[in-house]
Amino acid sequence: MTINSMTVSTSCLTTANMAGQDGGKPVCFAAVDASGALIYLYRMDGAPERLVNIAIGKAYTAARMGVSTDIFRQRLLNEQLSLADFLDDKFTSLPGGLPLLEVNQLIGAVGVSGRALEEDVALCRQFAERIQISL
Repeated sequence: MTINSMTVSTSCLTTANMAGQDGGKPVCFAAVDASGALIYLYRMDGAPERLVNIAIGKAYTAARMGVSTDIFRQRLLNEQLSLADFLDDKFTSLPGGLPLLEVNQLIGAVGVSGRALEEDVALCRQFAERIQISL
């Protein structure tokens, strides 16, 4: 199964609309396929350009590692590893990236950046859940 860009787009716009109404800072949403290639990017009005690469990096890392960036961050801390140990300059340990699974098969990942890390994680979960429901 592959991730459908229309499903991602609809899910993203619904999540972005809700995020835009809560009074928080604007964010960037990214989605990648199972290999980590970008398939969708949405930058809310007013979101700084620097957030684009961060959101993409979160999604990319979640796809390549097959786990959330929260879990990846914990692994780095627990095993005293650094990002450099993975020899991939696109990796990030910032929370806010989640893999998308269908029947335990990785089909892609999403990332959100622009707010406090806890808020990025919450928005990312909402984004991922909307995609999963639509599959």
